[in-house]
Amino acid sequence: MTDDKSLFNKLQEKDLQMHIEMCDDGKYHVSGEGTVAFQREHGASITLTDVNYVHGLKKNLVSIMMVEDKGYDVVFSKGKVFLRNITIRQVK
Repeated sequence: MTDDKSLFNKLQEKDLQMHIEMCDDGKYHVSGEGTVAFQREHGASITLTDVNYVHGLKKNLVSIMMVEDKGYDVVFSKGKVFLRNITIRQVK
């Protein structure tokens, strides 16, 4: 989820009747959904689908569970994050 509209390749702004509640008791309204694509520093591209547009959110957030549900293992090592496609065992 992100507040930055410029990150979206495709964004459908609509009222999803959903709110995000953060640990600081902040509540944010989800007002759209779309696709975000970006390139990692080593050149591999990643496309995230079903990304929520949340106005007022201060940081971009990625749900590890949702990434795993899309078919990736998520590995944290030495201050970096690695995604490995479960089907083809390719690391991104």
